[in-house]
Amino acid sequence: MIGKLCKTVVVSATVFVSPHLHAGICRLSVAGLNRERVVAAWADLNQECGGIQDCWHSPPYGNWGVDSNYGRRVDGDQFQGWYPEYPHLMWNCCTRDYPPGGEQRSFAGENVHGSKTVDVWVNCPEDIDSDGDCDVGGCKDVWGYGESNNWATLYELDPGPWPCGIDDYVDTLDFPPTEVNLICEPGYCYAAGTGWAARTFSSFTYAEMAMVVNTGWYVDDIECEYQRFGNPRYNCWW
Repeated sequence: MIGKLCKTVVVSATVFVSPHLHAGICRLSVAGLNRERVVAAWADLNQECGGIQDCWHSPPYGNWGVDSNYGRRVDGDQFQGWYPEYPHLMWNCCTRDYPPGGEQRSFAGENVHGSKTVDVWVNCPEDIDSDGDCDVGGCKDVWGYGESNNWATLYELDPGPWPCGIDDYVDTLDFPPTEVNLICEPGYCYAAGTGWAARTFSSFTYAEMAMVVNTGWYVDDIECEYQRFGNPRYNCWW
């Protein structure tokens, strides 16, 4: 059943699958994680220095959200700082007026800065030894998953209506490509992750990132349903 390596491109992602007639879907849950977050002492931040009095919410501190190749920013814990301001750990975002006296470093551990699902076309699950259980096809066709363009753009989050509710750009981090080998059965994939990769460059922010495939699961397709009605080899448990 296993043939030569075939690449299916999904945006900046690469999925490694067996090359046959693809009818079903293996749905992967993929996430980007970060840790070892540091902001250089010389960073000139002025995102929370005021300007419109009614818009000040916690000067000089602000919570940072992340847009990335894994998802969009939310007012959560995507890129935690060090200063506790309920319910988040924030960063000093006005170093212009409040010099930090050294680098800002987060000790909060790992954060998930984004997650997404990726659909991969796969073959219909098939029973090749006639025991009633699917042996090939489905998610078992998927060998691995990779992201060639890993990036994370940081924003200081400003809740509320306009003009206050405009998130302020902070910095962009670019990371090396990531790739993970997967072990999958016809109905699902086991969790797998990469090692930690340091950011390649940014203006003044440092972090390490990793990619995780949390799980994968088979999603049936009408073509595979037709196959099961016409061929007992496809009428199996996955």
